[in-house]
Amino acid sequence: MMAVLGVTVILFLVALCQGSPTEVRQGTAYYNFYDELAQSICTAAAEGPSFVFAIRRTCGADVPTCDDICTSQRDAMRATVHNQGSTSACFDALHVYQNRPVLQPNPGVQTDAGEVGLATYRYFSAGCSANYCGPNYCCCLVR
Repeated sequence: MMAVLGVTVILFLVALCQGSPTEVRQGTAYYNFYDELAQSICTAAAEGPSFVFAIRRTCGADVPTCDDICTSQRDAMRATVHNQGSTSACFDALHVYQNRPVLQPNPGVQTDAGEVGLATYRYFSAGCSANYCGPNYCCCLVR
């Protein structure tokens, strides 16, 4: 009886630890999946030495542009990096598409080869002044 209970608990814990980007749960590796994806893209897109931040942007009427967000969050970004740098700016904007299909794990085998998974749209610097719904992440820098 105790062995069965132990196996049941282990299987339950394994199930809790497994997740996917569409099963966003606090405490899992995917809690900030879209933020981490946006941060990676912004960091890769940055030119020259700088501190890079991917900041969420909402969709709606009268929402700030990425230029506005990067400027207004200068002090918060600087505080994150021990007050280094003095200026902030937007250099790119992204739309990270959410609720995409979850591809199967591929340990050693490309299980879902040819299937479409994640998707993003890069606006480049033109997205910084976008006053429409489009970008849902702003790529900001501090220098």
